[in-house]
Amino acid sequence: MGADEPEFDRGVTLWEQAREYFGWYPTADVDALVVGGGVQGLLVLDELVDRGYAAALVSNTPLGAGQTFDWPGVLSKGYLNPDRARREAVDERWLPFAEDARVPVEGGEWHVASTDYPYRHLLDQWDEAGYEYDEREAADLHEIYREGTVFAKGSGEHVAAIDEYVIDREALVRALAADHEERIVVGDITDESFAPGGSSLPALDRLTVETHQDLTLQVEPDCVVAATGTGTHRFVDSLVGGESFREAGGDADAVRASLDPVTYRNQLVLAVRGPAEVLPAVGAYLPHKGMSVVPRRHRYREENYVTWYVTNDSAAEDVDPGDTTDEAMGTLDPEKVEVGYNKLFELVPAVKNRAAGEADLEFYAYATLQQRVEGEAVPHAEPLAGVENVGVALPSCAAGVWRATDDAAEFVADAVDPSGPVEEIPTGGDPPYGQLADDRPGARWLDWKALGVRYPRVQNRPDAVEK
Repeated sequence: MGADEPEFDRGVTLWEQAREYFGWYPTADVDALVVGGGVQGLLVLDELVDRGYAAALVSNTPLGAGQTFDWPGVLSKGYLNPDRARREAVDERWLPFAEDARVPVEGGEWHVASTDYPYRHLLDQWDEAGYEYDEREAADLHEIYREGTVFAKGSGEHVAAIDEYVIDREALVRALAADHEERIVVGDITDESFAPGGSSLPALDRLTVETHQDLTLQVEPDCVVAATGTGTHRFVDSLVGGESFREAGGDADAVRASLDPVTYRNQLVLAVRGPAEVLPAVGAYLPHKGMSVVPRRHRYREENYVTWYVTNDSAAEDVDPGDTTDEAMGTLDPEKVEVGYNKLFELVPAVKNRAAGEADLEFYAYATLQQRVEGEAVPHAEPLAGVENVGVALPSCAAGVWRATDDAAEFVADAVDPSGPVEEIPTGGDPPYGQLADDRPGARWLDWKALGVRYPRVQNRPDAVEK
């Protein structure tokens, strides 16, 4: 289902084996080190190299894992939370970048369907932020949505056709890494060393990386950008929790306080996939229901297949930062899965009816962690307080990676002057990519009958729908 995996293990030469044995570890002296191999980290690396910095990237997971892996690829302009900068990021940066890099992007048939509120409120915001939309009638909704309860118990029926896109995330990860493979190391940071900085604050002096090729690399960065997604709190804790930081006069609590605005929530995602003639690639935002349907086209079995990624805001719950994972895997609650699918079938009964009628539809539910900043989906990029040369660049939406990258490049510029791009990093090259498929290894897609067995309260009866 996914793209072919590239060759990774180039083998370890006798010289490298001897160097490991004697502890003659290679050292990479760089202007900036990016930690994190998702879209955010890769874009920061690309931007820093473009600006003339000797930059490298370290990731403890294959590229494109974590939040990037769970992201369906939607380039949302933010119609439900209008923001001029977000709209401009899609129009002026994402789309030209994708065209230049030959990364496939698909527009599609997208609708906002809502009752009077919040629709009227959204129109005012769209006009103010320069969003384009085309007001339609409820009858103009795609037929798959017409039979459901989209407007049940509402105060009016409003539909607007909007302009949204989905980008091929696999191709995007490969494009961002394509010119930087020799600057990318996949491995685990196992040790760090701090020294007194130019100010009264400690500065990160050296990091030790144990690569996934069983090699050791020491990196001496002038500046570090953590693009570590849902692993950010744990990464920062590992930096400032050691003896070296304390000996350099560091205050770990001050550094950790920098991340107080960054929170996480557990988000249930319901996936449905099938042939395009059964499950059309029609996106829908239902703000008064708190639901979104993001369609993504795929190629399966030599046919045109579509996957819907359905989210419901009411199913999200806050997660303690200490319980987050680097892979952004959340906790799946079977009861919420059952309630979620029943609500989906209430809103779009055509999906249920086609599945029960033996159409080729499959279902899969997973939970992912989403980063939030003070409760909102906004980017967060700034230096950490309490340490001289470490900052974070953490998007909360696809459009946010550009703003976070710009801000990260600015605080790197304040910390160090560019010394010229480094062509390669010892132990770098041929980085492995994430499982560039549509679900995690071991994921089990369920047909209609199996869905009812796995989740018994998902029924083909109206009285089984939990309100």
